[in-house]
Amino acid sequence: MKLITLIATLLLFGSATLFAQMSFSEIELGSIPYPKVRSFIHNQQSNSKLDKIAELKPSCENLGDFGGFRTYEKKFKVKGDLNSVWTSYISASPTHLWKTRKSAVGLIYDRKKDRVSYSSDTCSGSRIGQVLYLDLRLIKGFYHLATALEITNIQSETSTIEINYVESGINEGKQWIRMANDGNGNTIITHISSIKSNSPFRDRILYPYFHNKLINAVHRKMKKSLKNTLYEPSIEYAID
Repeated sequence: MKLITLIATLLLFGSATLFAQMSFSEIELGSIPYPKVRSFIHNQQSNSKLDKIAELKPSCENLGDFGGFRTYEKKFKVKGDLNSVWTSYISASPTHLWKTRKSAVGLIYDRKKDRVSYSSDTCSGSRIGQVLYLDLRLIKGFYHLATALEITNIQSETSTIEINYVESGINEGKQWIRMANDGNGNTIITHISSIKSNSPFRDRILYPYFHNKLINAVHRKMKKSLKNTLYEPSIEYAID
């Protein structure tokens, strides 16, 4: 009888641990150096009336028709074969990839591991289920804005990274980063964004202007990094 009771207790404890999810109150806001990100997370929890971070949803995860959304596309050319460029992008820690003069990561929530990482942490590459809380530096840093993006798909077969805005932000929509060989030893990176908010002026004027500056900074940084490391035979990329 005692053995049965012990087994039942262990099973109950294990189930409780298995289904426990991280709450907003467990986030160490003091470890986030960006006031706008701290405020964004606080407001996100208050407005959504959610307790668990995992309860947040991507805004357009299952949306197939983007009618009514504004769509923008920009292409970048990087010298290097597709496989090397693709591996470099998905192997880079998001805290490094998005650390530019225009943006920085304040917090990363990993859905699959149900844990957070902070700005000073290094993650071993991008993975599906990472929610990135970004501090965006606009107008040469005079104005800051926070947003949350979730990596919802990574397709090696088509060299595509899919990113969704997270619900409760000012925008809803999706971004795709697609890569392809151009046949001349270069990789063409196409960055597509489909967005919608409650402000047509923001969608038509403000968003494309500032969004271009933000993605330019990210891809320019990666292009410079690839130029310095792509052909070094000692470089190894670990993906988990």
